[in-house]
Amino acid sequence: MKKQLQMHTVDNYFREIFELKQSFIWGLAAVFFALNGGWSLLVHYFSGSTKVPDALALCGMAFIACLLMALVRFRQAWPVIKIQNKLCSNRLVVETLEDVRQKTLKDPNRSYLGTGYRYGPEHASSMYRIAALPSHRRALTVPPVLKKFIDHNPEITEVLGGEPFLMGLDDEKAITVRHDTWRAHCIIVGLPGTGKTTLLKLIALNKLWSDPNCLLILIDPKNTPELREGLKAELIRQGRPDDFHYFAPANASESCVIDCLANYNRSTEIATRVINTIPAGGSSGEVFRSFCWERVNQIVQAMEYTGEKPTLMRIRYYLREGLVALVEQTLNRYFEVRFGENWQSAIQARFTALSKEPIEAKCQFYTTVLAKDNPEPAVSGIIDQYSQDPNAVRSKTGSLNAVLEQLCSDPLSRLLSPSDHGVMDNDPKVVNLRDLSNSGGVLYMATDGLTDPIISGAISKLASSAVAAASAERYNFGSGKEPQVSFMIDEAHNALNESVLDLLAVGRQSKFELILATQSMPDIVEKTSPATADRVKGLCANTIALRCEDSVTKEFVSEKFNEADINRESTMRSNATHTTEGITEFGGGAGVRVTGEERSLFPPWLVASLPNLQAICSFSNGDKILLRLPVEPREE
Repeated sequence: MKKQLQMHTVDNYFREIFELKQSFIWGLAAVFFALNGGWSLLVHYFSGSTKVPDALALCGMAFIACLLMALVRFRQAWPVIKIQNKLCSNRLVVETLEDVRQKTLKDPNRSYLGTGYRYGPEHASSMYRIAALPSHRRALTVPPVLKKFIDHNPEITEVLGGEPFLMGLDDEKAITVRHDTWRAHCIIVGLPGTGKTTLLKLIALNKLWSDPNCLLILIDPKNTPELREGLKAELIRQGRPDDFHYFAPANASESCVIDCLANYNRSTEIATRVINTIPAGGSSGEVFRSFCWERVNQIVQAMEYTGEKPTLMRIRYYLREGLVALVEQTLNRYFEVRFGENWQSAIQARFTALSKEPIEAKCQFYTTVLAKDNPEPAVSGIIDQYSQDPNAVRSKTGSLNAVLEQLCSDPLSRLLSPSDHGVMDNDPKVVNLRDLSNSGGVLYMATDGLTDPIISGAISKLASSAVAAASAERYNFGSGKEPQVSFMIDEAHNALNESVLDLLAVGRQSKFELILATQSMPDIVEKTSPATADRVKGLCANTIALRCEDSVTKEFVSEKFNEADINRESTMRSNATHTTEGITEFGGGAGVRVTGEERSLFPPWLVASLPNLQAICSFSNGDKILLRLPVEPREE
């Protein structure tokens, strides 16, 4: 078909199909001569004459000639009908998961995504000419007698929407992508209902089919049954149902437990994970975030010093009402280390001389006497926090208190802080991200964003920070033989924080790859900042765009394709005559001028014209693909 489009202008395929009309007329003529010949044959038979009438012979010859011409004209019309149908109508590619799996397994190094073709300047040239045609020129009417022989479904075309001619510009082939292409990270944009979930499921299953040892972490605020059950069914098919871990606050009885503060090398990492759940708010917001980080870090340092395991619940408790108790525990531990188990009898008299309040006396004794020669950072930090004006601290840590309130509300208090509810780390229900990244499987996190988007966003950010910590540990201490980790985030604008950006920047080295899905780029800007949105765009070398309507996203997608020298045709016609010449004297001419012009390969307005389940892709290896996603057959 590609050669045909090069041989003919696109206009030829959006014209009235005269060959079909001529075939129909020749067919009617053949019928006429057949009927006339049949009548002559009946007359000859009943008359008893043995001589064949000349009229019968002529009718037979005319019938054969008309029938042959009808077939010739129909043969000329049929390719035009098929091509015009491809340009004017749309269709669904229905494939079972087993069919898709078999196509993926044909090449262990590639992922199967659907059908489509490599998009280039030749397709852009045809696209511009079609877009310039009047709307009435781009309609197709299939004769009733041919509807059974041609794949034309106006209802599907209307449901899918967009411009159906995009997929008709070339022959579709199976589209596969090398697995290492995903390591350059990917951003998926598209409106609801255009096929993001279908695409995410397809990519996720490809990961499990091609590399059963990989770890797939998927954050899905919508808790999509099709996506969740599809991944679970695949692990059951592989004979390892226990490797599917389901985290769902909305379904706490079936949910696994995740300690997102576990697995750290330095205690300062914990404060970073907690603070990364607080939305950024410009330069002034960063000042408050830094202050909150210091408060959390001081508490964590004190907890570690006293031998207590940091959890979200305990951090929240010490920030709100347990600070005095933590200060006293920290000082008691310090005195025990400094003076031995009988420290109370050794220095109790000195406390009484400093203050009547025991806690005040201990603080003064440490700061004025012991800290000069034997300071302990954990003790100094928690005393510094204790000495702050509570009202001033409360005004600066409002966002921190709000986030901890969200993450410690029931049932999250049980699902994110297991140690505070008697759940041991070796309990099979507790998921350890570090161990999981080395053993593989699926962690499906349904954060229930439809019911409570605020808490959903906080969970997503905390989980992202924990994943980044696992990546950092592998980066620093890994052997390089660990399995691949694919971190997929739907509604990614709610999960973006510094940890995600760090993963985008250096995750490739630790075999972590990210796939971010969002509805539009303004969603990222609104939840973060323009600078963060630019960083995300710059760090994701793969872009898959379904239909988008906002100008910012359309421009972003279009820029991925740059511009090319596109042929532009202009038709010229002229005629002229002069008053000094005779009435029959005149001149005229006609011609087509073809010029090259720098135009966008995939202009912004075309991004808004993509039908559902179709995407335009720009991959890190330079491929530009127009893709049609397959769908599973519906159960009757």
